[in-house]
Amino acid sequence: MRQSRKELRLEARYVPMKKNPLILFLPFVFLCLSIPAALAQDILWVTSERAKLKTASRASSETITAVPIGTEVTVLTTKRRWHKIRIPSGEEGWMYRGRLSETPPQKEAEDETGNLFAALGGSKIQADEADTARSIRGRSSETEQYARLRGTPAAYERALDRVLAISVTENELDVFLRQGKIGEYAP
Repeated sequence: MRQSRKELRLEARYVPMKKNPLILFLPFVFLCLSIPAALAQDILWVTSERAKLKTASRASSETITAVPIGTEVTVLTTKRRWHKIRIPSGEEGWMYRGRLSETPPQKEAEDETGNLFAALGGSKIQADEADTARSIRGRSSETEQYARLRGTPAAYERALDRVLAISVTENELDVFLRQGKIGEYAP
């Protein structure tokens, strides 16, 4: 008895397929590989003295608390320039990425020769991670000696003294950043 083409096509549809064990095993492998990635959370450190935990990913949002320099935080998620983090107390909120670093902050150090700048050689600080806490304020005896050895003109020293005498309050700095749309106020 001869079958029609239609009957052959229908019969071909219902032929049981051999199950390839690799096809069944692959989803299991992908699941196992994705679980550690989902559970892994980034650890960052607070590196800015003005670091504030916020209720939302906006500089204008309410501040939950100020977080001290050197605090280790856990990143829960990231949204543009902001990280949703958990601090050691268990509180969660948002912090601007420029206030955080992948490495713990180092204390200012001098090498054996008294060179205050020795630790800066390998710096990989990105522009939005820099803040005034990293600058050296005032003139030390070492920097004055360096200026004398290099023959720095007295006019330059007086200009530096005028700059160092300028004082900016935290509020003035905040207004400047907001008006200039800089840092955490950037669009």
